[in-house]
Amino acid sequence: MKDKIISSIQNPLVKRIRSIKSRKGRVRERSFWVEGLLPVREAVEAGWDIQVVVKAPDLLRSGKANQFLDSAGLEERYLTADVFERLSDRDGPSGLGAIVSTRELGLGSVNVTSSTIITILVEPQDPGNLGSIIRTSYCAGVDAVVLFGNSTDIFDSRSVRASMGSLFRIPVVKEQKVAGLVEWAAETGLSLMGTSARGNMGYRNANYSTPLGIVFGNEQKGIPDDIATACKSLLSIPVLGTISSLNLSAAASIIVYEAVSRVGRLDR
Repeated sequence: MKDKIISSIQNPLVKRIRSIKSRKGRVRERSFWVEGLLPVREAVEAGWDIQVVVKAPDLLRSGKANQFLDSAGLEERYLTADVFERLSDRDGPSGLGAIVSTRELGLGSVNVTSSTIITILVEPQDPGNLGSIIRTSYCAGVDAVVLFGNSTDIFDSRSVRASMGSLFRIPVVKEQKVAGLVEWAAETGLSLMGTSARGNMGYRNANYSTPLGIVFGNEQKGIPDDIATACKSLLSIPVLGTISSLNLSAAASIIVYEAVSRVGRLDR
């Protein structure tokens, strides 16, 4: 064993991991906790700043994971299975985690071209929804995800887990002001298309010409009027029965895949 195995929850490293599991702690430390074999590997391969890898040898059974991490030459610290399980939010944790430095990106970091498609989320509040939509966007070949307004934290452990590591592969940028979003779209030629249960056009009938930003509203409030006004159209998804709308993540999956399919990104 390369280092002493930490067996106390009072250890400074353990306290730090607990701290960055809160939003306040993540902002203060500029770092977040990533847990699981796939997310940690994605973070390493995507070139994110890995501050330290944390292992529980009695839980980590994957020889390939150990071999990969050893070849990456990262700092490693070791926890007992009990301490790791007390830190974990998962049932049956794999025994692998990492402290990773956060990244703060603005709209200027997105290169908009004639073929760009961007997912724009207006103040999403559910971390699971956010992570799932990032995953969908990445898997569909979308170029970036924009978080507008006071959204849930992209680096929340629930968002990271739901993204399945895609967070590390697709740019996720932030913008606080309506004017900033609308002006940026106008300057880059990005056409905005919104989604709403009261939309004036079915999503199958829309023209998904690029460059395109697809705007999805807050889970409860939808798209605010000032952003809806800037959209060339508001799309709806047919819903049968008495429920008025789909879950945000489900709606995003349907429309994002429709958009990328229309422009030929899914052609093989």
